[in-house]
Parts: sequence; C-alpha cells; structure tokens
Amino acid sequence: MGIEEEAKRLTKAKQEKFYDELVTLLLPAKRHIESHLYDSRLRERALERLDDVAIIARFAAELFKLK
Repeated sequence: MGIEEEAKRLTKAKQEKFYDELVTLLLPAKRHIESHLYDSRLRERALERLDDVAIIARFAAELFKLK
C-alpha cells in the first residue's frame, strides 16, 4: 500500500470516527427532546435540526478535513 493510499485510509477512518461519536453524542439530546416536549411541529423541527447538525458537520469534515 502506498503512502497516499494509507493517508486516505487514515483520513477516512478519522472522519468516520468523528461522525460516529457525533451521532452518539446527539442521541441523548434527541431522547431528551422526545421525552420532554409534547408531540408538535416545534418538537419535530427541533429533532430535524439535530439531524441537520449531524449532516452539516459530516459535510464540513469531508470538505475541510478534521483538525
């Protein structure tokens, strides 16, 4: 395996770890919202925004790479 291939593999692994940890950290927030807010459009919007956070962060990680 060449150096470039190894670097790509490590970068991909780092990005996947970042995304997995982010999703894991957002799960308690989702559960909290679901447990404490009545079923309403605002509750659904709050949950949608948490999904947006994960998607935007993943996109940013892929576009700009991670620290």
